[in-house]
Amino acid sequence: MQAPVPIAGSSSRPPPSTRPGMSRKARERRNHALLHIGLIIYFTVSLMPFVWTFLTSLKQSRDVAAAPLKIFFQPTLDNYRAVLFNQYSDDSALARVRVDIPGSFMNSLIIAGGATLLAMLLGNIAAFALARYKMPEREVYAFFFLAFRFAPVFVFIIPMFLIYQEIGLYNTHLGMILISQVIAIPLIVWVMRSFYESIPPELFDSAALDGATRMQMLRQIALPLAAPGLAATAVLAFIACWNNFVFPFLLGAKQTQTITLATITFIGYEEVAWGMMTAAAIVTIVPELILAMLVQKHIVRGLTYGAVKE
Repeated sequence: MQAPVPIAGSSSRPPPSTRPGMSRKARERRNHALLHIGLIIYFTVSLMPFVWTFLTSLKQSRDVAAAPLKIFFQPTLDNYRAVLFNQYSDDSALARVRVDIPGSFMNSLIIAGGATLLAMLLGNIAAFALARYKMPEREVYAFFFLAFRFAPVFVFIIPMFLIYQEIGLYNTHLGMILISQVIAIPLIVWVMRSFYESIPPELFDSAALDGATRMQMLRQIALPLAAPGLAATAVLAFIACWNNFVFPFLLGAKQTQTITLATITFIGYEEVAWGMMTAAAIVTIVPELILAMLVQKHIVRGLTYGAVKE
């Protein structure tokens, strides 16, 4: 009996469904599993400092300084009572220190909130002008705003300190709000410019034919269409102003002490009140977390809104 002659063009390999090895679905499941494992590791490493800070804020001083490290301990709210209500216990050598965290919290709200409102007003006008009007040397003006972001902060601090001393803005909320524009306005201009450039120019041309002024175009067309970008940019500007440390440290005093600055006052000559300091740190990040969660949908949409131009 003769062996079968293979047909031309045919292959002796088995069909893909019968080939040895991993199937396509198995490979997809493996890749998904590896992706999820990588994400779990990433978020675990990222969240570990926050978890450690929160756990430390629930410890007494003797538990914080315990050696070896105390994993299981009796939680206490004494640190939060000291931070929020100035009810200090005798557990710490810093019990005699009185840090006005509620007052500093209000100062941060006033300064960061006022700076964000003012920066949104001025920054959106500048961003709209840079996006829509072909003015001479437009990119030079845009770079001028960007220069404030990467310039050393002490370039502004030394002259502003002398100016504030002369005109009476040192250690005032208005002075803190004005100097915070150095942080907020460049961020708003560069982020919002991309949103305004993504709006079809035909809308503004039609409005111009109907007799609309430039401010009317901004109020009635640009701002409503860029609402997601406004929410995202406002949150980013607020966080940047809230977290600032250098300006309140050098241009303010006790009357304008912010919560980021008040946190370091728990560092004493002989002891660091780690429990109270970490409790103050948790209180510091709570407003940012709440604000970010409330506008989370707008932040995600806003940060991707101007990414692709038609």
